[in-house]
Amino acid sequence: MSTETLLRRDQLDPAETWALEHVYPSPEAFEEALRDGEARVASIAAYRGRLGDDAHTLHAFLAAYSDMAALARRLHLYASLPASADQGDAAARRARARFATISTQWAARTAFIDPELLSIPPDRLAAFRRERPELARFDPYLARLEEQRAHVRSGEVEDVLAQAGEPWRQFMVAREALVAGDLRFEGVRTDDGEREVAPSTIRSLERDDDREVRRQAFSSFADGHLAFQETLAELYLGRVKAQAFEARVRGHASGEAAALASMHVPPAVLDATIDAFTRRLPVWHRYWEVRRRLLGVERLEPWDVFASLGRRPPRVSIEQATRWIVDSAAPLGEPYAARLRQGLEQERWVDLRPNRGKREGAFCAAAPGVHPLIMMSYVDDLPSASTLAHELGHALHAELAHAAQDPLDGVQALSMTIAETASNAQQALLRAYLLDGPARDDARVELAVLDEAMGNYHRYFFVMPTLVRFERAVHDAVWRGEALTGEDLTSMMRDLFQEGYGDAISAGDRVGITWSQFGHLYVPFYTFQYAVGIAAATALGARIAAEEPGAAEALRAFMAAGAATPPVELFASVGLDVTTTEPIERAFDVLEGYVARLEALAG
Repeated sequence: MSTETLLRRDQLDPAETWALEHVYPSPEAFEEALRDGEARVASIAAYRGRLGDDAHTLHAFLAAYSDMAALARRLHLYASLPASADQGDAAARRARARFATISTQWAARTAFIDPELLSIPPDRLAAFRRERPELARFDPYLARLEEQRAHVRSGEVEDVLAQAGEPWRQFMVAREALVAGDLRFEGVRTDDGEREVAPSTIRSLERDDDREVRRQAFSSFADGHLAFQETLAELYLGRVKAQAFEARVRGHASGEAAALASMHVPPAVLDATIDAFTRRLPVWHRYWEVRRRLLGVERLEPWDVFASLGRRPPRVSIEQATRWIVDSAAPLGEPYAARLRQGLEQERWVDLRPNRGKREGAFCAAAPGVHPLIMMSYVDDLPSASTLAHELGHALHAELAHAAQDPLDGVQALSMTIAETASNAQQALLRAYLLDGPARDDARVELAVLDEAMGNYHRYFFVMPTLVRFERAVHDAVWRGEALTGEDLTSMMRDLFQEGYGDAISAGDRVGITWSQFGHLYVPFYTFQYAVGIAAATALGARIAAEEPGAAEALRAFMAAGAATPPVELFASVGLDVTTTEPIERAFDVLEGYVARLEALAG
């Protein structure tokens, strides 16, 4: 009997790993940049008490602060990414922890900035702008700061809050070390051997054609988390309590209000998302039934929700995925598509394959002055190709925004509602390209594309809205001073999933423990932004696919805007009012259309 195990990091093909040497060519170059950063922070700190002196001083300070923001982000990439790719690398974890300490110290030394800028009288600031027109470059940054005026505290308090950032981050760091490093999951036993269950393999196992493989993998992954339910709960609740503490210090009405304010998103956007989602749950109930029929099972189980709907789903190599993604981006212009190809084939943007110790999920990290870097676990199927397209959407968004905006207005300052629109739009273009091309004459490919579409909507239009409903309940309970346990969290999550599953699937504790499997929850109320993003991307992608005049230009302009335009205003510029349920409802209409196509195939 053979055993299928994950490769170690040093066993991977270097061509399929990301090119961190493009960030800094060597550890020595990184250390030199770190010393440069220390000198720049000292220079910035020397401006304390002088920001309102005159227009020249203010401009010189803001220019220096902008440059430092770009440098700090680049340093963060180099210091933190290796640990995400391999939690078993002790040196990488130490490097990440070291930089976290340094960046916290820098934040504390520069904590005077926000309160001191806000102390400049508006009429004096206006006079500075007239005297020094170059200050207009920083208007978006200063406008975002003005929005937070009521919640910015004195320099001393801001100093304390900045220093608290590192211990608060430890909740997420500890959770990641536990799940990706210390947790051990029972392997999946088959006639051919044993397959390893890990955060970087679970999604491919859940899509396996063999129902018994799926059952074992789902149970193993859930049971591994359930075994540490209370420890994982203490880590998560610690993060929620930290959010509540900062919200109270800053005078917000709740932890939720503080999170939305930091995203520059009004509560109406979250309310509209949840309202539309709960009202349209019957669409999901209809989908579960057609999924059951296509899989040919008497009753759907939790381990069936990710299963491939077609027998022998098409294999999609990375070479094929590259061709499809680049070709599907053609409506956005040749330079855009060529840049995608360059990143994939020449510059090694993507850390591609699963490996031992790699964290779950996928992400794109970016900084001004260096190409984006993507982490994922590609397994030669269409969902992997779709995930790659999603992260490449983030990557091109970062490049366009960094090229057009000041570092203070780049993607790090973005509301994720905007970022998730760009990434989901890339997926929507890929989907439209496949349905209009390879899927037209091949029912197997058509089913695979529809399956991928439903998988994407399942994650962003079912799981993420369910998670944010869970978040809202947990944050509200903590704000009221209620004591919660891991058992409580699992029960709350189970009940929400049961509502979403209706009568089709029974949600037990193995479904309820889902809350512990998403590191997204450690960034409060991050999750709902996916639903807003996919709704907006659905609308914009449909316009581009229909070759509506100006649609492609509108999306590129949307991506290039960075954080310089407030999110609600930026959405309005492309004809979407995200403070209402209308964009979510429209996306549900598209989703319902996919369900109808599946019903036709099933019939």
